[in-house]
Amino acid sequence: MASDALPYTLFLILLELGLGGMLVMQLMDVRGQATRGFIKATTIMLPLVFGLALWVSLSLDGDVVEGYRLDVGPREAIVGMLAGMTGLSLVHNAAIYRDAVSAGRVVGWVLSVLALTVLLLSAYMLRLPVWSMGLVFFSLLAGSLAVGTAAVALALGHWYLVTPRLPPRPMNEVTFAFLVVLLLQAILLGLALALPIDEDPKGGRDRALADDVTFWLRIVVGLIMPAAFGWMAWSSSRIRSMMAATGLMYIATAAVLAAEIAARALLFDSARPL
Repeated sequence: MASDALPYTLFLILLELGLGGMLVMQLMDVRGQATRGFIKATTIMLPLVFGLALWVSLSLDGDVVEGYRLDVGPREAIVGMLAGMTGLSLVHNAAIYRDAVSAGRVVGWVLSVLALTVLLLSAYMLRLPVWSMGLVFFSLLAGSLAVGTAAVALALGHWYLVTPRLPPRPMNEVTFAFLVVLLLQAILLGLALALPIDEDPKGGRDRALADDVTFWLRIVVGLIMPAAFGWMAWSSSRIRSMMAATGLMYIATAAVLAAEIAARALLFDSARPL
């Protein structure tokens, strides 16, 4: 990965983690299946993630990243919205901790919409070399959901140690959702490979993607490994073996995060949102 692409890659990973965590936790809160203690203990991380994304976004500059052209028009709007989201996430946490359930859920939906808007603006910023802005957006959205479901499943697995009588259904659902998102990612990856690109960031790659170790890292570590461990975690949760499911989700979460880094590096190198 080129050094110029590092801030953008880190920004996208933090944005995915924030959005994915926000969406998954919001759905768990609305469905009311997890305990209020779990909602409080997990949602408290979101202001930190959004704040880190804001901090990194302040360092984004230039309209070309190692040959990859950017539309920098939305960059100031992204920074401004992230600043607002960081503050609003503190309000969100305050409502949750005061047990103002209805207010917390309303603020949570507002935060989710704002985060999706920032993701859309980021896709617009990255769209120029890629075949379609929509492909970039859905790739980032699927990555957000993969990271979000994995991280929340991991946190939830630990919560069963605190509340062992918690019904298994929340863990069953979030691990199953993780598997569905991985399938969606596989479909989007196939589209990204099949469709053309508008312009090559490097002016012509010196090797095919199939010869690039980062590409295989994206597939093996980002799809095959998480699918295998996610399936085992889902199967374990169905028989209430939550300790085993939690250990398996450790591996799956680490694999998904590593693969998202690889995918964003490949985006700037190949103009394919893998």
